[in-house]
Amino acid sequence: MQYFDQPLPLAFLKADRNGKIVSYSGIARESFDLSEGHLKGIIDEESIEKLIQYSWEPGLDPVKLELNMKTRETPLSLFEVHIQWDSEDYANMLFLPKDSSNENLMDKLMQLQQRLSSTDFELLEKKEELEQVLIRLNQLSGPFIPLSETLCMIPLFGDITADKINVISESCLKAVFAGEYEEILFDLTAVGEIEGKGIEKFTQLLKTLNFMTGSIIKLIGIKPNLAKVLNTYKLDEWVQIDQSLKQVLNVYFNRNELGAS
Repeated sequence: MQYFDQPLPLAFLKADRNGKIVSYSGIARESFDLSEGHLKGIIDEESIEKLIQYSWEPGLDPVKLELNMKTRETPLSLFEVHIQWDSEDYANMLFLPKDSSNENLMDKLMQLQQRLSSTDFELLEKKEELEQVLIRLNQLSGPFIPLSETLCMIPLFGDITADKINVISESCLKAVFAGEYEEILFDLTAVGEIEGKGIEKFTQLLKTLNFMTGSIIKLIGIKPNLAKVLNTYKLDEWVQIDQSLKQVLNVYFNRNELGAS
């Protein structure tokens, strides 16, 4: 029996097919009483039968078993044993103790995994809450305001983005179709930055409203930067552009007063 003079962090033994130990590591010598020079001296009888049954036929693939071992400190201790047969027909055996410290480590890993899962779920909930808040903010950025039975207004606030126009379009179309509005005003006075896809969605909304309702659509409060962008979409046949809300309302109510008289 030969001492294996290589530093290994775990107990290591090499045995032949008869169970005779031919070499061992320093930790193996410290952990087990190797005086018999045989695996039967350090492995419980039932575990010996398990070892022979499941791993004592040489093969290429490594085998992993749980065996009860006789150590210098305890009569029986559970070990995870990794066995690999080499080209010289020797079983190379590595012993990993399955003690309470390992169990504690596994418990800690399980607890960490549970905390991570809980954190993932909480983050998902927060994400969903944030998405709902953003949808609500987008809805409030383009409220539908009926000014009379035939006149309504949608003031836009903040940046023109695709997400915002998608949300506004849904509520706007429902409200317009529910009434009989002859004129629809979009007040763009409070518009900020202009996103390319956002302005595309906005022009699609204007065309849809004009096509589906036949209403007159007017844009008011257009700033020079927005006017420059809108000119590229050639909206003259779809919308009218007016300078201010006051101007539009004066024309609308004066016309209705004349009609009533």
